[in-house]
Amino acid sequence: MSDPGARARTPVSLEAAIVARRYYIDDRQKNEIAEELGISRFKVARLLDEAKASGIVRITVDMPADIDLPVGEELARAYGITRAIVVRAIDAAPGATPGLIGDAAAQYLRGIVGPSDVLGISWGTSLTALVDAVSNLDPAEVVQLVGGVRAAELEVSGVELVRRLARKTGGRAHPLHAPLLVRTPAMAEELRRDPSLADVIESFDRLSVALVGIGSWQPPRSSLFGEFTETERAELAAAGAVADICAIVVDAEGREIESSALSRSVGISAAELRRVPEVVAVAGGSEKTAAIAAALRSGLVRTLVTDSHTATGLLAAAH
Repeated sequence: MSDPGARARTPVSLEAAIVARRYYIDDRQKNEIAEELGISRFKVARLLDEAKASGIVRITVDMPADIDLPVGEELARAYGITRAIVVRAIDAAPGATPGLIGDAAAQYLRGIVGPSDVLGISWGTSLTALVDAVSNLDPAEVVQLVGGVRAAELEVSGVELVRRLARKTGGRAHPLHAPLLVRTPAMAEELRRDPSLADVIESFDRLSVALVGIGSWQPPRSSLFGEFTETERAELAAAGAVADICAIVVDAEGREIESSALSRSVGISAAELRRVPEVVAVAGGSEKTAAIAAALRSGLVRTLVTDSHTATGLLAAAH
């Protein structure tokens, strides 16, 4: 004698398969399926859950072979950020890390940028690699986030990087024609109000995405570090400076450091950066682990693109 329970389950499983096919393969909405089958939207949702639980539906996510998705998810949870994109760099040649993470950041950017977006970018080796790797972006405006440093400090200046990215997007470039640090805080404030820079400064509140690097102060791997006098460096070190993002300096716990030296900077403020919907930090290298951890704790970063070696160090630092 057959099991009545088995007969009772068969139609339900068949209905779950029908609902699953319409939802996952035919790309129908839940309300459409409910109307077509004469059932409620809640039952559609329950049948989809049943289809997954019973094995009728098996979902796989094929990530690029060079992206370590599980480590990225763990890293995002550990630091409370939206996402972390971790590039496998086990066999990478020395010096290849900026190119690897720049490529990954460019891939991510292609998936999130639309024609009405406004991109902000600072400067640095990894961001230069990102711009070199960018292709097929929708037209978008590009804004320079901070003033420039001495040319010898960078392969590509901030102004040139903005122009390169704008050429690739086909959008308008908004270069910030000002030094990163000026002589006095009053001069920095005056520059922010200068009509010649108003176009850039006012664009900070229109940003959709900000692309930033992370500078390290312990050890010094930062273009900003080199712009200060020895006295100012000592003052900031005594305050616990560990990292900088767009000339915003933070301590190991991610707390912003305030000083007259930092008030001399020209660029986006911490408050303005926090208002940007997506802030992508592109940074890697074991010597920057402490700095990246501090930057993630600051709450300024939503997405991190880094390499697997750095990710391992960051996870160790989080526990």
